[in-house]
Amino acid sequence: MYLNPGMRNQLYSELSHAVEAWKPAELTKDYTPGDRALCLQLEDGTTNSLPPLRNPDILVGENDLTALSYLHEPAVLHNLKVRFVESKMIYTYCGIVLVAINPYESIPIYAHDIIHAYSGQNMGDMDPHIFAVAEEAYKQMARDQRNQSIIVSGESGAGKTVSAKYAMRYFATVSGSSSEANVEERVLASSPIMEAIGNAKTTRNDNSSRFGKYIEIGFDKNYRIIGANMRTYLLEKSRVVFQATEERNYHIFYQLCASSHLPEFKTLQLGSADDFHCTNQGGSPVIEGVDDAKEMCSTRKAFSLLGDDTYQMKLFHILAALLHLGNVEVKEISPDNGHLTVFCELMGVAYQDMSHWLCHRKLKTATETYVKPLPKVHAVNARDALAKHIYAKLFSWIVDHINEALRSAVKQHSFIGVLDIYGCVKSACVLSLQHVFKLEQEEYMKEEIPWTLIDFYDNHPCINLIEAKMGVLDLLDEECKMPKGSDDTWAQKLYNTFLKKSDLFDKPRMSNKAFIILHFADKVEYQCEGFLEKNKDTVNEEQINVLKLSKVCLFLFRSGQTLNLSPVFQSYFTTVRGVKFDPLSRPCPQFRNSLHLLMETLNGTTPHYVRCIKPNDLKSPFTVTTACARNNRIRSICYSPVPVDRWTYQEFFNRYRVLMIQKDILSDRKQTCRNVLEKWVQDQDKYQFGKNKIFFRAGQVAYLEKLRSDKLKKACVRIQKTIRCWLARNRYLRMRRAAITIQRNTRGYQARCLVVFLRRTRAAVIIQKNQRMLVARTRYQQQRSASITMQRLLRAYQARQTYRKVIDIIDTPSNTHPTFSKLPNTVLYTQSIIQGSCSLGHNISKHFTTGKQGKTHADYSNDDQRVSILLNSTINSIKGVLKVKHDFETVSFWLANTCRFLHCLKQYSGEEAFVKNNTPRQNEHCLCNFDLSEYRQVLSDLAIQNYQQLVRCMEEALQPMIVPGMLEHENFQGVLGSKPTGLRKRTSSFPGEAVYTVDSILQQLSLFHATLIQHEVDPELIKQGVRQQFYIICSVTLNNLLLRKDMCSWGKGLQIRYNVWQLEEWLEEKGLSDCGAKVMLEPLIQAAQLLQVKKKTEEDAQAICTMCSALTTVQIVKVLNLYTPVIEFEERVSISFIRTIQALLKGRVESPLLLMDAKKIFSVTFPFTYSPLALETIQIPSSLNLGFLTRV
Repeated sequence: MYLNPGMRNQLYSELSHAVEAWKPAELTKDYTPGDRALCLQLEDGTTNSLPPLRNPDILVGENDLTALSYLHEPAVLHNLKVRFVESKMIYTYCGIVLVAINPYESIPIYAHDIIHAYSGQNMGDMDPHIFAVAEEAYKQMARDQRNQSIIVSGESGAGKTVSAKYAMRYFATVSGSSSEANVEERVLASSPIMEAIGNAKTTRNDNSSRFGKYIEIGFDKNYRIIGANMRTYLLEKSRVVFQATEERNYHIFYQLCASSHLPEFKTLQLGSADDFHCTNQGGSPVIEGVDDAKEMCSTRKAFSLLGDDTYQMKLFHILAALLHLGNVEVKEISPDNGHLTVFCELMGVAYQDMSHWLCHRKLKTATETYVKPLPKVHAVNARDALAKHIYAKLFSWIVDHINEALRSAVKQHSFIGVLDIYGCVKSACVLSLQHVFKLEQEEYMKEEIPWTLIDFYDNHPCINLIEAKMGVLDLLDEECKMPKGSDDTWAQKLYNTFLKKSDLFDKPRMSNKAFIILHFADKVEYQCEGFLEKNKDTVNEEQINVLKLSKVCLFLFRSGQTLNLSPVFQSYFTTVRGVKFDPLSRPCPQFRNSLHLLMETLNGTTPHYVRCIKPNDLKSPFTVTTACARNNRIRSICYSPVPVDRWTYQEFFNRYRVLMIQKDILSDRKQTCRNVLEKWVQDQDKYQFGKNKIFFRAGQVAYLEKLRSDKLKKACVRIQKTIRCWLARNRYLRMRRAAITIQRNTRGYQARCLVVFLRRTRAAVIIQKNQRMLVARTRYQQQRSASITMQRLLRAYQARQTYRKVIDIIDTPSNTHPTFSKLPNTVLYTQSIIQGSCSLGHNISKHFTTGKQGKTHADYSNDDQRVSILLNSTINSIKGVLKVKHDFETVSFWLANTCRFLHCLKQYSGEEAFVKNNTPRQNEHCLCNFDLSEYRQVLSDLAIQNYQQLVRCMEEALQPMIVPGMLEHENFQGVLGSKPTGLRKRTSSFPGEAVYTVDSILQQLSLFHATLIQHEVDPELIKQGVRQQFYIICSVTLNNLLLRKDMCSWGKGLQIRYNVWQLEEWLEEKGLSDCGAKVMLEPLIQAAQLLQVKKKTEEDAQAICTMCSALTTVQIVKVLNLYTPVIEFEERVSISFIRTIQALLKGRVESPLLLMDAKKIFSVTFPFTYSPLALETIQIPSSLNLGFLTRV
């Protein structure tokens, strides 16, 4: 180990521990040159010397082991322990392998909502899960047009069967079936049947598969399930007649005994499982937490779903008969006839024939045939062999029948295989996995690169020792064909063949009936006793002939499918001492041939690996012991010794062209790539050049991607700079043109104002002139009038003076007054003409006519047929629209029309609640002869369907934006910090893929809102739609947060709260604050607050319980478990704090589900909305063919 002179405390490491294998420690004293020892302190305060370095806290709990800075045994164990024990997470990536640890406890991470959450996601985007591997396989099948396989391996009790079952459930759920036959349900129905007849309780596992199976799930061209096919390997037939202590027989027997009280099972004459020898040997007939009676119901339901009702009771008769056969006691004279009688009745065979051939056998020679009684031991073995043979036939028939039920007439386009490896088939996994590694190394050698072979244990010599030509199994088969072959002679052949000739074979010092084989883990000693008998597994041919005469089990012995055998296998058929031997009926040849076919299949697929680990031998939930230390060989394949990434030179050139300048580009692509790598990657050990490809060590492609990303970012900055310059110049020019325009318009305005002023001045002058003229004229006229008046008065005065003088003269006695003759001849003419105008009065009588427009609508005419035709055609048109998938605008348009039509029927129904706002004219149009309440109900239902389709359109549009916008996009750069990503993300994004932000979500929401407003959807309905939109955003975001450990940090909580604030601002802007949408965001807000609050003391726990009222206990605990420190001041949440939270929330009554139901659609209401529109103003297009309607 190399130590820097400046090494200081806070250096972490791992110390070896006798019980816990490794324990974390911390450097407590600075290191200086010359120090011979370093002081390390364990978490419990003790000290020790420096061991392997420990990963920093920021990497502890990583979901990909290849992301760790130090990848050694203690680091792997500690990381798995932190995730499994503290965070309750059973899945972890190790490069291309998914590591699954058996929790020995039911955990709620396999529901349908979890399946939909992983559907369509990239493998590295979500937390490790078997669903992520299944989705990756499904996606690669569709993308690469290549068959896939999922290889599930691990020791007994590691959880292989469960992992394989959930992988199949995922495919059945996400793909659906190509027909209405519910193929996916039948595929899933095969699991309970196979578990019942093929699984049993062992000391290591309560539901251990005692057979290997490979299931091919077939898909059509649209990648929907069309069927499946199952292959099985090496059923453990011996379990039918023998179980070790604390173990059980196959589950189906205990299910039958638990259901013996049912009327249909009375004829089976069954009782408790303790009453039968085949089910009581282990002394443990009950599995804790398992109800065999309920499991029997599930098994029968699965049989019915697969169409096995015809044979179901026959199968149960045969299984019950095997239980009775196990209780048959073989005596010196004849078998005990109690249970044998029941066996014969259930099997439908003759009692005399079966009892005879259980104790006798037939021997044939060249000239004669002998019937010889069997010794008691041989008779018991014959009875057990018969039981095993019948069960094996039954098992094979059920498998064939399941395959027949799952077979499809549609041509299979591709398939995904799921291999659940059991027992000695594990060597097939080792062979297949190492086969991949061998191919890797062969490719490196083919490329002629300097390469150090991977330091992993090559198991091929051991496999060859066992199964190669003239190997252990070959010698066993050869000994089985010998007339006097025995276990002892077989052992001697092994000694003579392999002892001192093979390093992997040895002989025990104190035994001549055993041998030792060195496996990769350790030496294993095998006892030779019983090997020949078990390998022969022979059944008396006469017993089989008796069974063939039965109508009950005849279907088991019909000729089935045959295997295409090579000439080597054909030569194995022979007859020895009257007993026909078929090598493929014995385990060894069966295994070899099955393994050969399996390897051919797997080599034609893209494999995906799931490595299951058994954490302890006590089946304790979430407890890890040192047993899992041996499961870390995979990590050496995924780390530095293996260049896990490779590129052809052309691919590398196309990808990293941005890292080159023009002069670096040569005609020789290889030299071009070499120059670029030497320029950017100084350490030449990080890559190797082959003939056609470049190989990189783990993490180097990520480094090159970072360089490429940085280069692209710089280019983007330059492009942005240029575009911004162009935009700024354009903006300047526009502003300049605008300023000139403003100036021009201003000057024009000022000129126009001057003209107006001049015009007004001129007008004022004219007004003043006329006014002055008027004043002068008025003054003149007044003066003239005064003058005239004065003259008139003066003349009158003069006249009166003259008149007086005349009077005086007249009064003079002489008419000859001298002045009389001088008087004027005044003639006074007074004439008054009174003119009366009398006009003739005309008596004019006007006739007023009043005309009333007749009512001719259907209600007035009482035409029931026309009303029915009109409404039914309208309803059928709406239904036709709902049957076809439309975009949001079309759906919202029809929703608005449907609701308006519904409100119209209510408004003119005549009901008091709806007509109170009508005008008198509108009330005249109310229906009088028809009650359309039924039609209103139908329209209300259609409106609900229309609204639900609208919600689905909104969900489809928002779904791809929510997670990138609400979780992944960083508005605050530098807040979250960066962490290594490992190698788990194998599916990259497609070029040109859209990048969504919270602004994208807001734009989409605004588009929805504008469309609804444009189509005049009722305001209350718009509020309900917005409320549904915000629920979708909250549920999808929270569900992803609960499934992604990398998103649970303080900085991410800050980011979420900022995004929620933007959504709330949008509500304020649109005037929708009172629609209830904010309440929908409450769970997400509380989850973000939970990521940010202090999580140490009991007071903090109480505050969290009070704050998180909208989150369930499961969700709160999940967030606390996922909380990951990203920056220095953050700390991981302690287990004690989480337990305090659980104790405080224990009394809550709430849903046990982890995820929110993202598919939930709230119930919708359609409040009545009055319309002021008058019917007589409506214009009806002639294209509607409604000419019979008359305007009233």
